[in-house]
Amino acid sequence: MADSKSIEDVLLKQKEHDVQMIAERPTYPDLPKFNPSGASKCEYELYHQANKLPIPQNDLYPYHKRWLRNATAIHEAVQRDLLYMSEYLDRPRLEVKYLESGLPAWERNILKWEQFNHNGQQFIINGMCDGLLTDNETGKTVGFEFKTKSTTIAAVGDYKMKDVQDGHRLQAISYSILFFGDPYEDRTDTILFLYESLAKDWWTKGSEARSDLRTFQVEISLVDRMAVLDRFSEVVAMTEKPEHDCTNFFCPFTEEE
Repeated sequence: MADSKSIEDVLLKQKEHDVQMIAERPTYPDLPKFNPSGASKCEYELYHQANKLPIPQNDLYPYHKRWLRNATAIHEAVQRDLLYMSEYLDRPRLEVKYLESGLPAWERNILKWEQFNHNGQQFIINGMCDGLLTDNETGKTVGFEFKTKSTTIAAVGDYKMKDVQDGHRLQAISYSILFFGDPYEDRTDTILFLYESLAKDWWTKGSEARSDLRTFQVEISLVDRMAVLDRFSEVVAMTEKPEHDCTNFFCPFTEEE
């Protein structure tokens, strides 16, 4: 029988580790640096990032910060669910991987940076993912990414959400590069995406309530990984600032135009 105390002990150990990490900041070689969550940024912003040029900060109002706070807090609840799922389900298909330290293989526990020399350009990719799981049927490692939607439950419905968002797919490819072995190996890696709407259907809907969850499975190939590495290397190779033609709502340079 699973022991809930042992699971809560792991979560407590996780908290202690997170506190220790506040004062332990990694050091990197003096090279252009990219991260998975920024893989979909426009070349203009990536150029600024690679060359350590100023990037404007978008103004955040208090409700924006509460929005971000709520989206971040739910990750911890999902992590707890993953640990209990691994222990309490009868023969679960997926289980949380653990590190030698006894901590789960997720977030800052697996924070990693890797230096690349690709197409003659040197740069760093650094980041962490929401989790690494073990597929008990194949024995393979599977990536796990959790995303939230906050506006309306329809945001995760079949009509509005047809597939994983393009930016999230590029993020997944970057995780394949960092966490699944030699990125130049001809293999296929699997990343699972779980989207949850923080907005829920009416409490009284019961069994007729619209689903607040959507899951997707993304397969990452060698071609996918090379495309992302090619893009980063092209940005590093730029000798002058590219034109800004980005229409992304969250691009910090859009408001300057």
